[in-house]
Amino acid sequence: MSWKNFPDLGRQGQITYLTMQDGTSLRTASWPAQEGSRGIIVLVNGYREYMEKYSEFIGEFLQRGFALYTLDNRGQGLSDRLLPGRFRSHSEGFGLFSSDLQEVISRLVMSDPRAKELPLYLVGHSMGGHICLRYMHDFPGIIDKAVLMAPMIEFRLGGEIVRNISKFLIRLACRAGFKRHFAFGQSAKHSEASYSKKRDYIRQKLLTHDKKRYAVEADIISANPGLYVGGSTFGWLNCALDSIQKIQKPGFIAAITVPILGILAGDDQVVDSQASVKYLSGNDNIRLVTIQDARHEIYREIDEYREQLWQKIDGFLCFK
Repeated sequence: MSWKNFPDLGRQGQITYLTMQDGTSLRTASWPAQEGSRGIIVLVNGYREYMEKYSEFIGEFLQRGFALYTLDNRGQGLSDRLLPGRFRSHSEGFGLFSSDLQEVISRLVMSDPRAKELPLYLVGHSMGGHICLRYMHDFPGIIDKAVLMAPMIEFRLGGEIVRNISKFLIRLACRAGFKRHFAFGQSAKHSEASYSKKRDYIRQKLLTHDKKRYAVEADIISANPGLYVGGSTFGWLNCALDSIQKIQKPGFIAAITVPILGILAGDDQVVDSQASVKYLSGNDNIRLVTIQDARHEIYREIDEYREQLWQKIDGFLCFK
């Protein structure tokens, strides 16, 4: 299948749709290893994201001589959506993301002719970083190193009282039978009204300082509206809370022995960076750095912060 509306990255990629054991179809993309490749990157996207959004970041890995594989997580991008219609972001359990990643790695990545001779690296952003933690815990001995950018260790929901009330209401809504309904304040269909200039400016300020890189997202969605997914259901939030509790259980992070580079955004308004510091610190295999003043989507920040990001990644993956 051809790359519809996908930016030219200098190397031809290939899209493959894989059917998971439960019948869910996932869209994947691959740039297989070549002679002299440094390693294989498996890129795991964040919440409501899709592979086109990472095109610049993917291209930079390819320029550095890495092979790269990625996917649209179930319920996102052009992978199967989980509810009728396409706009409700829903989940039936974050363990499915981990098992999906294992199927993609075992069936697609490991079919790369050079897979057995090259190191295998995970790179995940936000929810993708959370999925990487679940994966490395559930499927040990496969990954050589991992880079977690602004990982979702805990939501940033305000003070402790507000956070506890929000979690209580999410749990209550699911028990009351509303798990497939949009959560409070979540939008549905992409439209000019739902993306007014004022709202778009507020959203951009939460994610990146770079207005031009942020604007690319609107161009991508305009070219391929099927990539868009709306706000989360109570069920998605409930499953996220369950998974956050799971990774924070005693012994979970200690069981992961893979060398990890955790890169936090100093001005993150989406995930709780302080919770990430507390969670990731004190483990000999984890190197933790903060890019001061950067916002949540570090990979599409202004050049000043992206240069720091790449300096850390290059050093960690031993790129010279």
